[in-house]
Amino acid sequence: MKKQNTQNHNINIGIIGLGTVGQGVIQILEENKDFIGKKIYPQQLKVKKIVDKDINKIPPSYVQYSELFTNSAEEVLNDPEIDIIVELIGGFEPAKSYIIQALQSRKHVVTANKEVIARAGYEILDIAKKNKRYFLFEASVASAIPIIGAVTRSLTSYKLKEIVAILNGTTNYILSKMSEEGKDFKEILKEAQDKGYAESDPAKDINGFDTFNKIFILSTIAFRAKIDPRQIYYEGIEDISPLDIQYGKELGYTLKLLALAKEDNHYLDIRVHPAFISSRHTLANINGVYNGILLCGEDFGDLTFSGLGAGSLPAGSMVVSDIIEIANNFNHYHNYYNCFQKKEIKNFLETKSSFYLRIRVKDRPGVLAEIASSFARNQVSFASVIQKGEAGEIVDIVFLTHLAREGSVQKALREVTNLDCVENIGKVIRVVQI
Repeated sequence: MKKQNTQNHNINIGIIGLGTVGQGVIQILEENKDFIGKKIYPQQLKVKKIVDKDINKIPPSYVQYSELFTNSAEEVLNDPEIDIIVELIGGFEPAKSYIIQALQSRKHVVTANKEVIARAGYEILDIAKKNKRYFLFEASVASAIPIIGAVTRSLTSYKLKEIVAILNGTTNYILSKMSEEGKDFKEILKEAQDKGYAESDPAKDINGFDTFNKIFILSTIAFRAKIDPRQIYYEGIEDISPLDIQYGKELGYTLKLLALAKEDNHYLDIRVHPAFISSRHTLANINGVYNGILLCGEDFGDLTFSGLGAGSLPAGSMVVSDIIEIANNFNHYHNYYNCFQKKEIKNFLETKSSFYLRIRVKDRPGVLAEIASSFARNQVSFASVIQKGEAGEIVDIVFLTHLAREGSVQKALREVTNLDCVENIGKVIRVVQI
């Protein structure tokens, strides 16, 4: 039987995964040892074992950690002296199994693994509660921004109404550079990869999947909701062109990949997609690899959080913060994540936005009337219409709609596509008023 921990003892840590975040965790624990020690005195943190396939991932300046290295996760999970497992290998399996095994072995778990939490979070939280062990994941949503702690432990006196967030540093960097330099998507993506801001396979970032996982986690915690992630719509930035970013700037808008979540009657409206927002808004001016989160509360007003959304030290700092949280409450378990109520996600076709529509048409009399008629039949009205480019055979027309139902706009666009005067639908981008 594992010996009962006393108040004054070493808290032993096993780290599984020495990628970017894992290396950051080691650096923070080593360089900030004295500072952290004062936070948890009289207890002390001690890294007991480190798991990875490659011992060369141990930072050269911390060669002493080589003595703690193993390539066997089971060796760490089965060590009765290890109190906290830090899972940082990423992906779904075997990470999920490691987390569950650790909790069932009555070890606390800290992770940054957004995919595991999004797909199996409810199950894992139930296991953690049953075993009275902490399962903390602050670094999974917004890297250096302590947003989960804010909504679970600080903003608890008033109801949260809405979240508008930039949750992926890679896509924010790409869109920021496209806006600043007018270069196309592929060129900026290559630059982001060369600088280490984007993975060699950036698919989960640029197609919106990473942001989808993060807003699912944040919505679950913020709204205390049990929801089906399969009902959440998400869309990426692969088809964004410098042309539309430029047209948006001329209209006073900035393009961001937004994660949106709000309570709408008995539903939650949660979605991820590129959106134009006013260039004067705070979120519009959060650029590069930074994340930004706007929380709207019933009585505490609007709060904006911003911080680095990528890198070893930003994410590593939140992992270590979770470790410290456990250390300070080691013998006094608190269930931070409870009272989840089942809630339905609003059908995406029923959601409402304003829309930026760029439609390529034949430059001839009556075109606007034909297009306007199709939209009017579907209860979509225009706030403004601007012709772009020189008059000639083919021109772009940019339409800004009033607030309209998603399904109505999509139906109108299907009708417009069949008009003889329309060459193609150049781009459809939602406009979010915040």
